[in-house]
Amino acid sequence: MHDILKAAGDGRGQSILIEGTAGMGRTRLLRQAMDQAGEHGLHLLSARARASEQDVEYSIAQQLMAGARSILEDAGAGGDGPGGRAAVPWETHLNCPAPYAPHAAPGPRPVHPLARLLSTGTPLMLAIDDLQWADAASLRCLGYLMARLENTPVALVATVALGETPGDPVLAEVLSSFRHRVLLRDLTAEDTARIAADTFTVPDAADGAPDPRFVAACHAATGGSPYLLEALFRVMRLHGLRPDAEAARRIGDLAPVEVADTLLPRYDRAYPGAAAVLQATAVLDGSPTTPMIARLLGLDALGAADIVDALVRAGALTGQGTVVGFARPVLRTAVLARIPPSRRDALHARAAQLLHESGAPAERVADQLLRVRSTLGLHWTCSVLRTAAGEVIQRGDPDRARAYLQRGLEECEGLCRAKLLRALGEIELAADPAAAVGHLRRALDLQPDTAGRADIRLCIAHALQLLGRPEEAERVLLEGVAEARSAEEPSAEVLRAERCLLRELNAVNTDAGTDADAAAGADCAGVADPLPLEAGATPGERHTRLSLAALRSSRRGEERDRAVHQARQALQEEHTSLDWRIATRTVPLQVLARADELDLALSECRALLDRAQAEGSRTLLTIAHSMRAEVRYRTGDIPGCLEDARSALEPAGASPSGHWSRTGQAVAAVVASLLETGELREANRALSDFALDGHVPEGAGFAALLFHRGRLRVACGHPRAGLADLLECGRRLAAAGQLNPAVLSWRSEAALVHAALGERDAALVLVDDELARARRWGGRRATGRALRAAGLLAKGLGGEGALREAVEVLEESSARLDLARVLTDLGILMRKSSRLGEAREHLRRAQSLAEQCGAAVLAQTARQELLVAGARPRRPTEMGIDALTPTERRVALMAVAKFTNREIAGKLFVTQRTVELHLSRVYRKLAVTGRSGLAEYFAELQESGSAGSGHPAERAWSEARPGVRDRAAV
Repeated sequence: MHDILKAAGDGRGQSILIEGTAGMGRTRLLRQAMDQAGEHGLHLLSARARASEQDVEYSIAQQLMAGARSILEDAGAGGDGPGGRAAVPWETHLNCPAPYAPHAAPGPRPVHPLARLLSTGTPLMLAIDDLQWADAASLRCLGYLMARLENTPVALVATVALGETPGDPVLAEVLSSFRHRVLLRDLTAEDTARIAADTFTVPDAADGAPDPRFVAACHAATGGSPYLLEALFRVMRLHGLRPDAEAARRIGDLAPVEVADTLLPRYDRAYPGAAAVLQATAVLDGSPTTPMIARLLGLDALGAADIVDALVRAGALTGQGTVVGFARPVLRTAVLARIPPSRRDALHARAAQLLHESGAPAERVADQLLRVRSTLGLHWTCSVLRTAAGEVIQRGDPDRARAYLQRGLEECEGLCRAKLLRALGEIELAADPAAAVGHLRRALDLQPDTAGRADIRLCIAHALQLLGRPEEAERVLLEGVAEARSAEEPSAEVLRAERCLLRELNAVNTDAGTDADAAAGADCAGVADPLPLEAGATPGERHTRLSLAALRSSRRGEERDRAVHQARQALQEEHTSLDWRIATRTVPLQVLARADELDLALSECRALLDRAQAEGSRTLLTIAHSMRAEVRYRTGDIPGCLEDARSALEPAGASPSGHWSRTGQAVAAVVASLLETGELREANRALSDFALDGHVPEGAGFAALLFHRGRLRVACGHPRAGLADLLECGRRLAAAGQLNPAVLSWRSEAALVHAALGERDAALVLVDDELARARRWGGRRATGRALRAAGLLAKGLGGEGALREAVEVLEESSARLDLARVLTDLGILMRKSSRLGEAREHLRRAQSLAEQCGAAVLAQTARQELLVAGARPRRPTEMGIDALTPTERRVALMAVAKFTNREIAGKLFVTQRTVELHLSRVYRKLAVTGRSGLAEYFAELQESGSAGSGHPAERAWSEARPGVRDRAAV
């Protein structure tokens, strides 16, 4: 543009046409060129064409001549004009048709003022915006002028909107006469980022740049249109949004209605009916076809096709064959928001009817029904919505399925309503068990079929179990058993088996309870037998009976091999639905973990997590993370345990309401992990956040919490309080008939506290009992832990023998942390016996294992003992990844993923000040400066391949957890 204006100023006439679709910045570019006119000595004459003035002759010419008064008056004062004719006032020639008069009058022909401008020799810039709306007379004058620009100091700069030219031959001739033509392209993602940075201030960003996810969302929504981008930013500022990840998630919902107010009338003037076509396209969504748009609007199919073709050329729509869509998604949002509610409702209802009649997929029809506010009363809507819900469930989108079913409840009654309520309850079970109970109870009231009622009762019982209401769950199943037996339905045995499994899972002791408990125990005694099951049993029934048999053996600490075999069989049963046995899905995994089949348990936990994510089940995801946290703790993977436990707690937030049956287990895993890393304050904070630092809900489900809270209190210097928790843990397990020490080794832990308090006799009783039970069960971890306690309590060679046997037993297990702990104790004993060489050997191995497990406290103990034993142990890692605690690693990972300090604090249940302190230590240990340095550090780590080893301290970096928002950053 600079070169063109300079050439015109030097006497070499130029013309340039700026082309682009609506909103591409043609006018802005023209104005910038107009601002440069004076720099090149050009006198500026400007005009803007309007569609409303297209029939006004010389409308553009008059706007241009309005700025040429002084030029023509100076030329007229000089006497004769061009060609020897006397100059006349320029006003008299404004409406002169010359030089295009069809019948020239006799005598001298008047000269049009635009032509006279060329003869004055004045350097000029003629700027015309929206040339497509110029009147025909002015276009003829411009054509005359452009043919004579050469060797004149005149620059003609004009803009034209692509797709809006009315097909006038005069306009086409003028457009083809421009010497230069510039087509404006869409903004790139980099352009979008630069404009966003100029528009918003980003105080939290280290480099002042907007979030890349925000930039990508804006670029996708606007398609690179400068006008749409600025309109979108104006709406964002109106809503107080910043260019971050949260705004990126909301971009699709923002509707800059000014866009519709500006563009719809413009398109409608160019192509009558265009606004209605855009509205219909916005309503139909999902790649509608031109014939469907025509039917929705009641238009002629060919006429609608012409309008669609014009809008495609104008850049508003895209078209492939007969399939149509919006070129820029934000335009659809704006168009949809501007349609009056009553008309929008009518269009969606009509669209649903047409799509259903044309055989469109149920999901597309359901999307239209969702947007209809009124009740249609059509018989087919119920089945369509239920079918669509089933389809999206298969794709793992329960939220959308829930919306379909809730819309169906507005349309349906009777048995159809019962089916919808049941389906809705099953979906809610995957996210909100409390809501599921309400829907399922209403479905039960409407369901006449006994078999159907039995299925609904199963779902209700599982929801109540998840909510920590086992008595209600059992009552629901008991009522179902009686109902099914009276109708002689086979579902009675299914409900009976499920009831017995839940009783076993809730650790109800039928041997030492009330008469009702004794009767229930007698009723359940033979449920798991005989095995194998009947050939006609369903997968659910087989899973229930096998799980019950395995859990019963595990609970009593008997027949370990048989329990493992039954658990493996239960895991092979096919899961048939989203809610399938959701409260008892992990029972086989519990049995495997207690039987020290930890590798298989971890593998099955991973499969369960994958299924939960595929199904979109937040409930199952919580259960799976909670289960894997326990398994990882047993293997000694402390960072992994802490990570899973916190992931399990994230859906629940910081509210203790209801205390889901898995909440206690997850908080227990958090406390246990932080105990091993020495972060006692954070462990106490976790208990406080869930209101579990005082009263603990009743039941054996919270025994693990009491166990680890007792250990925490002992570590904090409160042995009596800790012992009370451990003994209460044991009381609850004993009352529930949980005799197996593989569940929780509370006896050995309590024995060590008793011994520390000088109560040796009580300690020995507990240790002997646990060791005998552990040997009877045959679990290596439980036996090793009991032997360790026995060795620490025994004197002389007996203690050494017990510790050596504990090492031998644990060597054959996957319990690395327990092995490290026994090796440390054995090394200390050897050091006290002056066998320093053997002591150093055991302690070095213990330190290595403890560091691999992420157990900082035990590793430090082993190192200190090595120093006392005269060794020179390697210094503990003070720099690099291995120097970070699990909490520091998690905080650093979330910082790299661009979570703010406030967001990190909320997810980890700590204060912002705690997060700041963690980050300060991370920066120091990694020798980086701020978040930008942290991101660079891990980028280099990833490139070097260091983040992929099996070391727990390094694996935490290579696996981006669900909920981490920026996997690329990790």
